[in-house]
Amino acid sequence: MSNEISSASCAEPQEATAKQFEASGADMVGQRLDYALTLLLPQMGLRGRKRSIESGQVLVNGRSCTAAQRLRKGDVVSLADAPDADQQVQSAAAGATVTGACPADANVDTLPRLLERQGEFCFFYKPVGLHTAALTGGRGHSLESMLPQLLAGQGCTETDPQDGAGMSAEAVPPQLMQRLDYGTSGIVCAALSPQAAKAFRLAEAAARCEKRYIALLAGRLEEDFTVTFALRTDKRSKSRVLDRDAGCTRWTNFTPLHYFDGDDLPQLALTRDSQFHRVGLTLVGCRIRRGARHQIRAHAAAVGHPLWNDPLYADKDPEAEAQTSHGTFYLHHGCLLLPGANCVMPPPWSFLPEAVARQVLEWLTSID
Repeated sequence: MSNEISSASCAEPQEATAKQFEASGADMVGQRLDYALTLLLPQMGLRGRKRSIESGQVLVNGRSCTAAQRLRKGDVVSLADAPDADQQVQSAAAGATVTGACPADANVDTLPRLLERQGEFCFFYKPVGLHTAALTGGRGHSLESMLPQLLAGQGCTETDPQDGAGMSAEAVPPQLMQRLDYGTSGIVCAALSPQAAKAFRLAEAAARCEKRYIALLAGRLEEDFTVTFALRTDKRSKSRVLDRDAGCTRWTNFTPLHYFDGDDLPQLALTRDSQFHRVGLTLVGCRIRRGARHQIRAHAAAVGHPLWNDPLYADKDPEAEAQTSHGTFYLHHGCLLLPGANCVMPPPWSFLPEAVARQVLEWLTSID
């Protein structure tokens, strides 16, 4: 699946065991900063460490730096205090109306909110421009940091007595089971108990979890097709497509839903890039089971139809590294199907004609 959804769980914020270290030994000098950072954040994954660096919360000799920076002898690596979260957005999120559906109106695309609870699963909406997981220290602006406000008053603060755990959700915080890219909107599922988290992972591994996305791709897609390429997702910000097949739980199926051409192109495309007068844009439905980081974005680009305006994968140079992956592309996680639970939320894109929006909803809710 895409970095937009990751198979790795979003663990609760980790506390650093130290505030700084000095690069001195032969095993440390010359090492990349994002790998060396395990000394300060031993429980945090590579992506979390990279994001901490990119957010300016990691300093080398008192200055911000890049994840790929190589350490020199005597360099002092330290953790800066995490900035306070955006209080205005936090307050708005806490007071957002709880709803089970999202109308196709761009105005609702700005606030995270709880969509619904089903048993021990909660489904949230993550808008474009919001991180899924908390940054270093858990005080950054993210969906994860907003969970207490989003769950307030929803009956999610106590554990069901039948589970035998005998503890509150404060002791076992909700666990986000997915991650969406900063530039991707849509559904994010959280497990309210360890048993629910385990059930989610087992469903993924057994291909009994289906995630449906809506995307806007460059060019014209004539028919359904499936991309089976494996991806290399370690060490770099850009996932690499490999010349071999992945397991079937990491394939991506693309289904064309509508083709925009000429005057039918969304105004956003007409005003930004005239090339789409020639190649057009295809609105597609994407199905994945388990997935890998940036799976949909990388697979779409690999077959010559990158997401429109994708800053990381639209570049034709496979070795190119974008300065940032925070671009304006259109990718929305609109349906999550689990054994015994599901959630649907159409994309809040105002440029979709009414008939196309109905077609999208029909595809998201279809039963195979």
